[in-house]
Amino acid sequence: QIEINKKIINYLSKLSYRPDPIVDELIKETKNLGQISEMQIAPEQGQFLELLTKLISAKKCLEIGRFTGLSALNLAKALPEEGRVITIDNSEDLLPIAKKYWRMAKVEKKIESIIGQGVNVLNELISKKIFFDLIFIDADKINYDIYYELSLKLLKSNGLMIIDNVLWDGDVADENNFDKITKSMRLLNLKIKKDNRVDFTLLPLADGISVVRKK
Repeated sequence: QIEINKKIINYLSKLSYRPDPIVDELIKETKNLGQISEMQIAPEQGQFLELLTKLISAKKCLEIGRFTGLSALNLAKALPEEGRVITIDNSEDLLPIAKKYWRMAKVEKKIESIIGQGVNVLNELISKKIFFDLIFIDADKINYDIYYELSLKLLKSNGLMIIDNVLWDGDVADENNFDKITKSMRLLNLKIKKDNRVDFTLLPLADGISVVRKK
């Protein structure tokens, strides 16, 4: 495998994303929020989410971690008219921004926003026997292992789980880094590799993405 250096990253950024005026405007507004804008997925990640959603002909998607709504927008764009995205976040502070762009993209009817703690909402969905074709995880990293286990219960057979930030700025590859979040991400990556319940691949896209298929 080639080394992923800055030159390659710049090339991928230019060639792996097809510009979309609404997405670009949302990214621009999110950048104006300051340092927290780093929480937003890269546009090429969003495009990758759209592609996967279309490839599996998903009709029902779940997102854990909404932020300003870009990934929910990407998922909704890929769904048929009757498709639905449930997006979970513990705060509604940035929901107005998300809803503005969902309306602009004419996908707001496909998206249901739930405000609550991720673990609690996931357990409620499990109790209601609501299942999904695709689940995207991009929330508080320390709970990723819990989200992973609960998401496996919510996924249909052959469903996909997409997990963001699995390379954690490259820190997972530093064996001398024992930061709490870095360690938890490293352990989750190892767990997925050994998990016979799933097929998976780990990709160096943006901050790293795991694509997990439930058997």
